[in-house]
Formats: sequence, structure tokens, C-alpha cells
Amino acid sequence: MVPASFHDFFTASATVAGALIGLLFVAVSVSPEKLAGGGANAVHQARAAAAFSALVNTLVIALVALLPGTSLGDAALGLAIAGMATTVALFTLLYGARRHQLRRHDVSMLVILLALYGFQLNNAVGMGSGLHQTGRDSVQGLISIGFFLFGIARAWQIAGARNLRLLSTIATIIQRQAADGTSPTETGHGPTETGHSPAETGHSPAETDVPRQ
Repeated sequence: MVPASFHDFFTASATVAGALIGLLFVAVSVSPEKLAGGGANAVHQARAAAAFSALVNTLVIALVALLPGTSLGDAALGLAIAGMATTVALFTLLYGARRHQLRRHDVSMLVILLALYGFQLNNAVGMGSGLHQTGRDSVQGLISIGFFLFGIARAWQIAGARNLRLLSTIATIIQRQAADGTSPTETGHGPTETGHSPAETGHSPAETDVPRQ
């Protein structure tokens, strides 16, 4: 049972997790053909499953923490083991479907999720000892926030966002402007564009300044 000072945090966590799971279902419903049927995409399936796993983990952790007389450490331990097994299964799915086309960010997604479950597992083992329980509860709260951020990022990708990195987004905008011919240097006019050079007018300065006899 967690101290009363953590009740507000876990109450808010349960509310946020429930809302995000609902939004995840909405994001998945935007393109259901990528999750089932002949046009199913393994990467899309892995992203949806990873986001769902992370958000369900935070929801169950929050609900168990609010139950009187329950052990948050036991629940966190069981969820961490189940989550790690699920993550390994997702990696197997990706590797089997896209063995020769597996991209780095697809692998890093699962590595991050596996690391989060690893942190939760390590913290849950410490909860079972009963030492520094308040500190362990705080660490579990931080891990839950990490799961929230992971689930939101994956749901953003499922909704159709191509990239989450700011620098990559800026670079893409610049490249599009250059391809469309709308760069700042092309919109202005230099002195040689508005005036005429002596070679274009056919008269040199000496011809225009010296009067003819």
C-alpha cells in the first residue's frame, strides 16, 4: 500500500492513462487496414501494441496503488515481466516480417520500451524488501511518466506523424522550399537583375561620355 501522499498522483495517472488509451483506439481506427487484413503493416502493428502495453501498464499500476491493502511491488514486478515478454515478442514479429528492411528507429522504439520495463523490474524488487519504500514509490511514479511519454510518442506516429525530431522537421521544410524555388535568395532581385550592364546596352562608358565630332 502506498502512502497517502501519493494518492493524488496515482489518481491523476489512472485518469490520464484511461483517456490516452481511448485516444489510442481513435488513432488506430484512422487506418484499421494497417492492423488487420491483407494490407496489415508489421511496423504499424508493433507501434500500436507497444503504445497499448505502455499505457495499460501505467493504468494498472495506478489502480493497484489506490487499492487498500495491496502490494504495489508485486503488481509492478508481474507487469514488468509480462511487459518484457511482450516487447521481445514484438521484436520477433518485426524481425520476422521485415528482416532485411528493419530500420534503426523501429529497433530503438522496442529498446526504449524494454529499458523502461527493466527499470520497473529493478525498482519492484526493491519494493519487496520494504526498505526506503517512499523512495521506491517516487521512482515508480517517474517510471510511469516515462511510460506516458513513450505511449504518446507512439500514438503520434500511429496518427500519421512521420518524424518527432525538431531538426529533421526543419530540414524537411527547408528542402521543400528549395524544391519549390521559394528560397529567400530567389525572391529578391540583385543589382545585375534590375539594371543593364554595358555589354547588354551595346555602349561602353567611353561612347556615352565623349561627344562625337
